[in-house]
Amino acid sequence: AVVSTQSTGGSLFRFVATDVHNKLALLQSKLDDSPNHYRTIRSMVQYEVSEGLTSTSNRNGCRTLLRLHRALEFVSGFMDTLEVCQEENISKPVWEVYNSTLAHHHTWMVRKSVGAAMYTLPFRGTILAEVGPSPTCIPSLVKVLTKVYDTVQDTYQTNNLLTLK
Repeated sequence: AVVSTQSTGGSLFRFVATDVHNKLALLQSKLDDSPNHYRTIRSMVQYEVSEGLTSTSNRNGCRTLLRLHRALEFVSGFMDTLEVCQEENISKPVWEVYNSTLAHHHTWMVRKSVGAAMYTLPFRGTILAEVGPSPTCIPSLVKVLTKVYDTVQDTYQTNNLLTLK
């Protein structure tokens, strides 16, 4: 539902959906090539850290998952904003979520592009209609997203991987 919403939610989310798809495809190829090392997040982290892959390769699983992990924080905040915001134009509150999450990891040019793309966001009602037949599921979704985020955050923090470039 989240990726579906992103792919129909304006130019910003089409870009995000494409980026997420590409990152998931890279992780899937790693799982296909080496299922024992990539079956779980912990096994991937253990393997890539022990083999020194996190410091030598741009296309390692840990780096790729870190980018998805950061995006997950934004998506969770975005979904929470959909739930609590009563205004139809959600550009400003979504911009605030972006600034408190992903903006810290983006260059000036990307931040400016995202700022411009915020103006293309559909109205809240349009996005809620895309979520599915029951927008009341949003609090449960945010709870699950937060749990996943916290679990990955703990694993990456324990292994000093939160600053991978």
